[in-house]
Amino acid sequence: RERRRGVVDSRSGLSQAPTDSDDVGLGKSRVAAAAAEDAGAREEEAAFACPLGLELVAAVATICVVSFLYNAGQSTFDSFFPMYTSQVLGLGPREIGGWLTTLAAVSFTISTVGFTRVQKKLGLTMTTVLGLMLVAAGLALIGLAPDVRWTMAAAVLYVGGIPLFTPAVPILLMQCVPANKRGWVMGLDSAVNAAARIFAPLLLGQLYAKNTTACFVVGGGIVAAAAAVVLVRRAMVLRATAALQPKP
Repeated sequence: RERRRGVVDSRSGLSQAPTDSDDVGLGKSRVAAAAAEDAGAREEEAAFACPLGLELVAAVATICVVSFLYNAGQSTFDSFFPMYTSQVLGLGPREIGGWLTTLAAVSFTISTVGFTRVQKKLGLTMTTVLGLMLVAAGLALIGLAPDVRWTMAAAVLYVGGIPLFTPAVPILLMQCVPANKRGWVMGLDSAVNAAARIFAPLLLGQLYAKNTTACFVVGGGIVAAAAAVVLVRRAMVLRATAALQPKP
């Protein structure tokens, strides 16, 4: 009789009294529901935190396109600048080495001191755009510079933009890609960068042989296109985010 107390009697139609196990199961269900709701809220918040896309595919595609354009244009400097300073500007090995050391010191200083400050003031997206525009302007002005002094000033402008852009890529990956998918996205981005650095010098080398000025200007234009992609995608994300917000 004690065992049957509180149990449903199918003939009497009485309801079964809740047991301790039912309370535990109900508590677990509520906890699971709360956890799922919290996870969904965090996922939604993370989606809005990505500055280049509310969807994974769009964000990854944008990052890869920007990386490809940057590496394609930036390879102009790595491939042809030492040759340009020697053949066109007439600098010797010692002078070229001294200038390259100076440029590396400028880039290192901005990387260690300037990036964090600029990002706090402008935000990640505008810091990325600023870095790309400095690189683009520096490349174009290297080709257009009338003498050594202006060429080196343009080179300083160029190396000043690199440490403002390159740290942005891993930060964007952290913001836009879930943790369980970052590995393959980083691998994809590395493959895209490698492809850009393989094929771009081959094509730009033919242009360099015909017109050195045009080679650097085109390289700068390619990097400027990367900055334009970031600006356009950011505007699209802001518009889509505003549309998703509840209206008062």
